Amino acid sequence: MAKEGQPVIFLDHASTTPVDAMIREEIARLMALPMNASSDHVPGQQARALLEESRAETAAILAVSPGEIVFLSSATEANNLALRGIAEVWRRQGRRLRVLTSDLEHSCIRETTADLASRGLADVFAMPVTPGGRAQLPETSDGVDLLCLMAAQNETGVLQDLAGATRLRRAGGGLWLCDVTQFFGAAPVRIADLGADLVSMSSHKVYGPPGVGLLAGPGVKRLLPMITGGPQEGDLRAGTQPVALIRGFAMALRQAEDRREARNQHLRNLESVFLRRLADLGVAHEVNGGAADARLPGFLSLRIPGLDGADAVVALDGRGFAVSSGAACATGVMEASPALRAMFPGDEARAGGAVRITPGAATTVADMLALADSLAELGRRVSTK
Repeated sequence: MAKEGQPVIFLDHASTTPVDAMIREEIARLMALPMNASSDHVPGQQARALLEESRAETAAILAVSPGEIVFLSSATEANNLALRGIAEVWRRQGRRLRVLTSDLEHSCIRETTADLASRGLADVFAMPVTPGGRAQLPETSDGVDLLCLMAAQNETGVLQDLAGATRLRRAGGGLWLCDVTQFFGAAPVRIADLGADLVSMSSHKVYGPPGVGLLAGPGVKRLLPMITGGPQEGDLRAGTQPVALIRGFAMALRQAEDRREARNQHLRNLESVFLRRLADLGVAHEVNGGAADARLPGFLSLRIPGLDGADAVVALDGRGFAVSSGAACATGVMEASPALRAMFPGDEARAGGAVRITPGAATTVADMLALADSLAELGRRVSTK
């Protein structure tokens, strides 16, 4: 653990991003106001107007109608609403939901589909995974009610076959749930062009506040709610909306769009500088997911032969670097993730050796060079044991 007072170089932006300063100020201002958008008095009407303004702005960015935006607490809740909401519709029709997914999906998809299957509500079919970190889509989606394919894998940053999923969706009659949590900000997400029925994301991955996310797309009209007790969010998510957080989320989405190209270039440069330094220091390394154009900009799942991923994270933390050994949701679980195991079946050393490095907007070249130097030192220690 980093020593008290030691500055921390945060390189785990895939797990969360700091809230942008301007957004933080606006949230603080709104938090001081009474903002229940369900109330009929003037403050309630003002809150409702701000909520719907934020919904309209978000809908314009995602190219859907405002009525196809559901604000929730996170992408995890959004994915649960999508899966459980669809499964309940099928159950009432006397049918089991047939889901096509893979081990690359976030744990909220894997665990929720497994739960639905255990209760007889779904049949789950798994797509194979390539060593490059992509789910292999079938030739046809016949017999599939719901495809779960994320836009970019949350541990490796590998871009998935969205064009293939679009073709499958348009050729078949099933639905497509696409988690764009890591992807948004690196590329535009226009649901009408993408062809997905439902997309999910979290605010805290795009420099917005934690505690808010969304589910969007025409598929929301086909869901039943998980949380009842009020008419909020089109009867799909009862409870008083956190208007200040939703406003911050909408602001973060707009900033991500406006700053996308500059931020992508910044991250690509940091990655290039870092990998070049490792090479100059003679550090043998492998990047899970392959070439830069196959991954999100600046998203590195790295393996240094002989260096255990979890051990490296602890050692780097002691030197003031915050990185990850896999998905943040798996923290504390000292085993290779399902995603990496699917990429490297039978190769526990490769699967368990990953260090996930994800710089952000405020990361500097000096930060990345210092990390490379520390990794080189750790690698030398391993090689001399």
